[in-house]
Amino acid sequence: MSDNESANEEDWLALRPQEPSPSQCCGSGCKPCIYDVYEKELAQWERAKAMQDKSLLMGKKEQSNNSELNPDTFTAFSVSSVEQLTEDTYQYKFELPGNSSLHLSLGQHIVLRGVVNGLEVQRAYTPISPRNAEGYFEVLIKCYEAGLMSQYIKTWKRGDVVFWRGPFGGFPYQPNKVSVRSLPKR
Repeated sequence: MSDNESANEEDWLALRPQEPSPSQCCGSGCKPCIYDVYEKELAQWERAKAMQDKSLLMGKKEQSNNSELNPDTFTAFSVSSVEQLTEDTYQYKFELPGNSSLHLSLGQHIVLRGVVNGLEVQRAYTPISPRNAEGYFEVLIKCYEAGLMSQYIKTWKRGDVVFWRGPFGGFPYQPNKVSVRSLPKR
């Protein structure tokens, strides 16, 4: 292998997506899970490498600053307020651009990404703000003394930027309807 081929191989290896660690999976059954996102990015990388065309990787992104939730990428949101409700429970408010709204349906959650001692950690949380809240969303979080994510969350202050992705989950709900699955067996 020539020096030029070796340098090219190193360039491709530097662009290869990194496999997530177990701490990056929130365990909530997200679709897509962080592992699904990795598999998609790996397949995209393999196609680009086989064709020797790095431009095929340009669509890849890990995070966004456009303030729209997306299940595939993390989006930056600014902390607009922190309110301590009990000794270990906090209510965090995040800014949304203009009068936009998350419009989450019943039972949906979003995934937070944080880094603690160099380890990336992800956890799922359900916003508590009204579905039609405009310009913000709120999350109620209990911080545990030994919790990895709690160590990260407890450092937040007004103006900090944190990354969320989603939404995930939900319940099939129709007013005045009963799901056959929810009826007790006789």
